[in-house]
Amino acid sequence: MDEGVVETVIAHMADAQAQHPGLELILDPDGELMVRGPVGFRIEHDGHTVEDSYDVELRIPDDYPTDPPTVYETGEKISRDYGHFMKAGNFCLGAPIEVRRRFAQDRTLLAFINDQVIPFLFRHSYLQGHGVPPFDDLAHGTPGLLDYYMAHFGTGGVTTLKLLKCLADDFAPPLGPCPCGSGRKLQDCHGPKLDELRPHYWPEMFEHELRAMIEMARNADIDLPERDVLPAKMWKRKQRRQQKQQRSRKRR
Repeated sequence: MDEGVVETVIAHMADAQAQHPGLELILDPDGELMVRGPVGFRIEHDGHTVEDSYDVELRIPDDYPTDPPTVYETGEKISRDYGHFMKAGNFCLGAPIEVRRRFAQDRTLLAFINDQVIPFLFRHSYLQGHGVPPFDDLAHGTPGLLDYYMAHFGTGGVTTLKLLKCLADDFAPPLGPCPCGSGRKLQDCHGPKLDELRPHYWPEMFEHELRAMIEMARNADIDLPERDVLPAKMWKRKQRRQQKQQRSRKRR
């Protein structure tokens, strides 16, 4: 672990421990830096007061505070049937890019715990106590990602894929027509919405998510305008395959 990262985390721990005194900073033998201990809260919502505490582990990434920590529960208080976990077992705090966007507003441990970890824990406690969630949540996995981007852009599914293609290809001429079909220039239409996302992700990640959404649409037998939604790399590979098939048929 880089010394600068360690120093940053140590500095951030002071504020985090002031509010959550049970937290401890741990450097394991493999060099991984973790913050471990209880996180408690008392929240009033819809006439109900929820007071609870969970034992958690925040694993600090090597590039902290560029990237946020990943969070795990260590007290086995949340059943894996709850469903809001990533494949590795860490909390699914929301659409990955939204987690990064929110963290970018205040890149400290305390803000991350209070703004993202505690709402996740509060939702679980409220659901357990009252049988209904305190607020709406995204569906898990690719359907939730698509819903997130549709809400961000204010567009339907196919138009959302067209806009994500701009991010996946890292190519969106501001003076060109907006992919939404409004007839306006991109810079005067959805360009600002694209710009809000760019600093928090890289094209490869947008492409990864877009590919998953395209596959989901294909599995649902939804007809897509592939030239307009496929990432450039996928479209070029498809064109090469088609050309190869055409040459093969001509030789027969």
